[in-house]
Amino acid sequence: MAGRNDPGPVPADLFALLEREGVATAFYGDAVPGGRVRRSDLAAEVRAFAGHLSPARHHPDGGGSVWVAVRDPYRQVVAALGALMSGPAALVERDGPPALFETLALACPPDLIVCDIGNCGAARWAAGRGLPVQLVPAPGTRRPAAGPDGPAADAGLQFFTSGTTGPVKCVTIGLSTLLAAVTGVGRRLGLSGSDVSLSIAPLTHTLGFVTSVLAGLAAGGSVAFADPQRPAAVLETLSSARPTWCAASPSGLRLLHSAVRRADAAWPALRFLRASSAPLRADLAGMLEDFFQVPVVNAYVMTEAPGEIASTDLARGAHRGTVGRPTLCEVEIRSGGAAAAVGQDGEIWIRGPNVAAPGPGVAGRRPWLRTGDIGALCHDGSLRISGRSHDIINRGGLKVWPPEVEAVALRHPDVTAAVAFPIPHEGLGETVGLVVVPSPGRVVDRSAVRRLLTSGLPRDKWPSTIVICPEMPLTSRGKVSRRRMWEMLGRSST
Repeated sequence: MAGRNDPGPVPADLFALLEREGVATAFYGDAVPGGRVRRSDLAAEVRAFAGHLSPARHHPDGGGSVWVAVRDPYRQVVAALGALMSGPAALVERDGPPALFETLALACPPDLIVCDIGNCGAARWAAGRGLPVQLVPAPGTRRPAAGPDGPAADAGLQFFTSGTTGPVKCVTIGLSTLLAAVTGVGRRLGLSGSDVSLSIAPLTHTLGFVTSVLAGLAAGGSVAFADPQRPAAVLETLSSARPTWCAASPSGLRLLHSAVRRADAAWPALRFLRASSAPLRADLAGMLEDFFQVPVVNAYVMTEAPGEIASTDLARGAHRGTVGRPTLCEVEIRSGGAAAAVGQDGEIWIRGPNVAAPGPGVAGRRPWLRTGDIGALCHDGSLRISGRSHDIINRGGLKVWPPEVEAVALRHPDVTAAVAFPIPHEGLGETVGLVVVPSPGRVVDRSAVRRLLTSGLPRDKWPSTIVICPEMPLTSRGKVSRRRMWEMLGRSST
């Protein structure tokens, strides 16, 4: 079955959208002069940096990307947009072990590294490889330089996938795809020049850079940066910048809720919250809506399809338990090589103007992209996500969906997180393992969790091993990897 979409018209020039209404505020933050930056000043900073960058990136051995390894969010935006004007620009972490940068370089070889300090991990790695490093100047210290007349033909923002289901990949989002994403999100959310985005997600991910920053700016609005790990700074930003919306992961939204609740503070200007990048549990969505008295939009997004694939409506309680209807993309559910019936699980395929799909399409149409996710289109047209095709645990031919096991474990009142994962087994191929994390200050008894699972699941889906950890094991990129969980726990094959 296919889900219909309505991506709407796509403008022709991203930079023209970002530069319009030059006297309006573009950014709020304590790292910028006077606490705010006008749109005209942002445009001048970007073009000046692009002018200084162009001679450096076009050296005889060129042909790769400019890596933007900057931690300060405003300077990160200036550097990324400046680099984007002359070619591909990859958003990378500023610090990390050399092995991390070697892995990223295999997927996206750099010609030049842009940093905000000269002794960060990325700069040291570049020096060891003989790669040039250029510093992005502090706000307000730009030197005039002639920038490019317009974006290069190969311009695109580059993001790295998590690598949790395979090798790290670099995904290039071309300018037309980027435009479709940012303007599509702006229309879906009804963004305008009076809106202020609270940006708390990392800008090395599409959620942070494309949705939180570019979508708001392209709609004529402003962006306020805050660190969700610093509650006092968050509360100050809510008061001074008066953000009207925030797009973040469910865990990020939970941190905001905790900061506001513990301080008995208010968020008077808030219009809505938007969750993506991880499954949004229905109980969390309900709790956030009840506390803030605004809608919580649940969006289905992936690196190859920035903006959104599908999302719930801008209304409280809309399509709870699903990711809403297809919006910017056309969605097709396939099972056994054919279209699946309504309500039947299958692999999710997508195509649309915001999809970075490789290869040509058929008969002049955009190509389909296999997402690797499993889901179904419901009778009302909404999309329900069941899990990742790579995450399915094959226990002797029986397919076990990890979210089904996790949902039962999370019924325990003292369990705050649960992840089901495959354990290699000589006879069955795989058995089910489970990691549970107790709530802060609580103790979880393994036998109590097992009783809950045996009463709520068929015998074939019972975990053979339950591991209780103080915190969830994560990969070097901060992601949960079901396929590597057993290895990360330091266990051997059963």
